[in-house]
Amino acid sequence: MRRFAIVLTAAVALVFAFGQPVIWVQAALVMWDIAAGGTATLWQEVTAPPREYVTRWDDGEGDLYLPAGETRAAMVLVPGAAVLGRDEPRLKALARTFARAGIAVLVPELPEVRRLAVSRADGERVAAALRQLHKWHPGSPLGVAAISYAVAPAVIAALQDDLAPRVAFLVGIGGYHDIEAVIRFITTGVFRPMGESREFRLEPNRYGRWAFLQANASRLGDAADTRLLQEIAGLRFRDSSADIAPLAAALGPQGRAVLALVDNRDPDAVSTLIAALPEHVRREIDGLNLALYDLSKLRGHIILVHGLGDTFVPYSESQSLAASASAARVSLFLVDDIGHVEFNAVNVANAWTMWRAICELLDERN
Repeated sequence: MRRFAIVLTAAVALVFAFGQPVIWVQAALVMWDIAAGGTATLWQEVTAPPREYVTRWDDGEGDLYLPAGETRAAMVLVPGAAVLGRDEPRLKALARTFARAGIAVLVPELPEVRRLAVSRADGERVAAALRQLHKWHPGSPLGVAAISYAVAPAVIAALQDDLAPRVAFLVGIGGYHDIEAVIRFITTGVFRPMGESREFRLEPNRYGRWAFLQANASRLGDAADTRLLQEIAGLRFRDSSADIAPLAAALGPQGRAVLALVDNRDPDAVSTLIAALPEHVRREIDGLNLALYDLSKLRGHIILVHGLGDTFVPYSESQSLAASASAARVSLFLVDDIGHVEFNAVNVANAWTMWRAICELLDERN
């Protein structure tokens, strides 16, 4: 971190000599603040803390972070799947970071994410939050930012007929386009970057595999299978080699279909195994599959950030998402060394790319 701070200080000095010093310096300080994850930084010393409120509206509730001074943009920040949801400390720190930059930030409550799942219904909840934030700040550029699998409901919200022309910017961090390709990746490790004639393979992330199982267990119509799959997921979370054979043997047809997909290692079998899932699970998966939506309806500026070494969602998914948003202005940033969404891993090697991405976002303000 000390070496990073030295390089940052040098960069701050250079930008005053060339280009747009204010926004460039702000982006450097914001980047440092994000990497710090809530610990003290220079950004916090030179800006006033935001005002924070728990707020409710007709269609939901959430946390609102208001700049101490002028509001220059308004953004819904969508939490990724985490048991703490909108209370996750790093998410709260991120909201404060951008509120200090003059952006009113609304973090909605999404009940599913606290169960490590994302639902098609979350798209409606995010849309409701965007509408409410626009009412509160009608003169400010409106945007939405989402993390990981929550990028899907954020995009679905931005596609709503009344919101598509209003959403000026959309930020996706470690998101996806084709959910079937993601399932293929988290179960077999296989993916194909755009422009490549061959497939690549990484070791699948153990957590991602069993998180997928746990997320879909609650969608079954068989309560016994739901309980057994959740128990299997819990065992494998704790010990990747735990013996699940007795539990698997007790599963009914629905549970066996879900476990077969999660246990599969053959990339060519994924489509068949998805087709064999219980109907309600397939409907939920299809509802979150951005490859089935017309993304040409997206307007404004789409800013996508993805780690090249991401073991939860392959970076090829952000490439595919960028290519599908044909009517939008798209900025894609592929970053080394940040894993999935580990922005505390900002270093000398990837600082330039991260800084450019933050500049693009800050430039969306009035």
